[in-house]
Amino acid sequence: MKNFTINLIILNFLFASSVSAQNNWNQNCGVSVQVRTSQFQPDTIVNGDSVIVVPTVFHILTQGGAENISKSHVYRALQILNQDFNRQNSDTFDIPSPFHPVRGNPRIEFRLARIDPQGNCTDGIDRIYTPQEGIYGNLYDNFGWNHTKYLNIYIVKWIENEPLRSGLAYLASIDSGQTQPDNSDFIEAPYYVIGDGFNGFLAPQRSHLLTHETAHNLGLNHVWGALSGCTDDDDVTDTPLQDDASTSYPVFPEISCNNGPNGDMFNNFEDYAENINMFTEGQVDRMRTCLARNEWRTSLWTPSNLTATGVDSTLVPCQNIPIADFGYGNFSGLLCTDKPVQFYEAASSNANSWNWEFVGGNPALSTDTFPSVIFADSGLHRVTLIVSNSFGLDTVEKLIRILPAPANYNASMTESFEDTILNEQITQWNALGKRWSITNLAADSGNYSIRLDSSLKFFSTFFTHTFDLNQVTSTGRTLEFRVALGLSPVGAAINGGLRVTWKRPCENERDQMIGNNYRGAATSALHPGEALVPDSLRTAVTNAVFIPTANQWKTISLTIPDSISGEVQIGFDWGSFTPTNKLKGLYIDNIKVKSGSVAIEENNSALNWKIFPNPASDELIISLENKLKESNIAILDITVKLIFSTVEKVNSQLKVNTSGFPNGIYFVQIQNDQFTGIKKVVIAK
Repeated sequence: MKNFTINLIILNFLFASSVSAQNNWNQNCGVSVQVRTSQFQPDTIVNGDSVIVVPTVFHILTQGGAENISKSHVYRALQILNQDFNRQNSDTFDIPSPFHPVRGNPRIEFRLARIDPQGNCTDGIDRIYTPQEGIYGNLYDNFGWNHTKYLNIYIVKWIENEPLRSGLAYLASIDSGQTQPDNSDFIEAPYYVIGDGFNGFLAPQRSHLLTHETAHNLGLNHVWGALSGCTDDDDVTDTPLQDDASTSYPVFPEISCNNGPNGDMFNNFEDYAENINMFTEGQVDRMRTCLARNEWRTSLWTPSNLTATGVDSTLVPCQNIPIADFGYGNFSGLLCTDKPVQFYEAASSNANSWNWEFVGGNPALSTDTFPSVIFADSGLHRVTLIVSNSFGLDTVEKLIRILPAPANYNASMTESFEDTILNEQITQWNALGKRWSITNLAADSGNYSIRLDSSLKFFSTFFTHTFDLNQVTSTGRTLEFRVALGLSPVGAAINGGLRVTWKRPCENERDQMIGNNYRGAATSALHPGEALVPDSLRTAVTNAVFIPTANQWKTISLTIPDSISGEVQIGFDWGSFTPTNKLKGLYIDNIKVKSGSVAIEENNSALNWKIFPNPASDELIISLENKLKESNIAILDITVKLIFSTVEKVNSQLKVNTSGFPNGIYFVQIQNDQFTGIKKVVIAK
């Protein structure tokens, strides 16, 4: 086995997937780069049964939103971390029996600091209001406590410059001789993947992300080593040689690198499978030896440092008036009317009572720690929280913005960007990308389309308003849109493309905004693979700003899975994982939901016609204000089955007896050689 130490490791733990030749929306890990060889010998000083205590601080970088997690979230994350590092985790039922004999117990305990670097009383949670949502490289410079005295864990909204990654960690060398600057020594994790997860992101499964990252910080590499392939390894004798990361839920044995009969140790904490649950004895030796020999780790657990950081004894809680604070909302911060908004206290110094007031909310008052509130009206709403303990009370007020729920498209089921009011409500989410804009420079039809003029790196996403899929048949449905894309013939290739996704209205969590598949669930993408590659969308080659002509548009048609029903928003996510200026203009227009044989897309305004009453019971009236040439008039049910049809000229009104129609949604269609119109009607008796 190869012997090495790699000094800085960046990894995506929860969203691993196989790498596409073109792009990968679910990135694995990147390694930076210094390799130093050493012959490992376990340190005898730390080979006993004693528990090593490590003072720990959680720095929460926040702007007051969902990332401003409560103390209870931190406590749960720390509890899971300590269970894993003391072989007390309960999710071990599926450890393959051949791996049971080598399961190790690190006997390492992480305790929240009770004294900060200035000697003040602390609860070990450091809340920092900053626009930095998580920047790799200078966290320690700006916010860190002395890394030789405290383990610094940063909780962030998302990892800027690495938006798909779910964790960062410094990989310490086992012996002395650091080769990276001090400010690289930290652990960083987004708020939604610690503890039991957040807003249902992980529930009902616990997250071992901090366990995975902390083990890196104590000298462990991935079980497959730094690089994929059978020539690299993790320098641990009792973990099998393994080709690459595991994903999802592998079935034992998973064979690679001729490592049968038992195969890969996919359930190891340093793999990427969903059911990771153990360290080996060899890994335990490496971590404890790192604590004994590495000059950045040897002082962490000394008696003098445990005293200096206040973790060596049971101190009374800080005798301070609590500082009121709270977090709220979801990953994107886009909150809608008539949808629950989650609030949760984030006070310091052990508050023991919470009094909330929500202006315009239901409920208007609450004493819960985590109230859920619905706002019926859009606009700004004042939220007040008063917290108290035996030493006093504190108050905080915040204004939160509630947006109107996304509008539903009418029976045409088409987004043509011609409605200027609806255009102002287009939902966007960007991760270092540019915003899409409504433009009149070009359109497939009408006057407007939506345009992305350029994008150097990462994501530029917009979502349509709401399509009600219950209006169309549940089989054979497609999403169709028109696209025009101009690419430069020179420059770095676009390592990405256009990802077309779906989500429920107002559900704006991280995986929904980016369109990740999660824990084996079906992907929210409406196309095979990671993205529609740029060459498949290209309609022009140009070095100039691209403004398409009428013949520089193409149609893209994607299948909507039969399993999706109800209201959805369609997302268009342009991404590139490497900087490039190759994109010269991307335009999208006429986004349509089409049913197997009936397109819910035609222009109903070409003829002024009405149907009433709606809902109808025993009779439906089809009214036309002007004469119509001989036409087909049909009524179809939700499965697009023909229920009624007639061919005639209509001067004013046609009455249809619907007394025998079952309750449900129907479509009325009028069609001749000059016009096709479709309207939805509900039959309810």
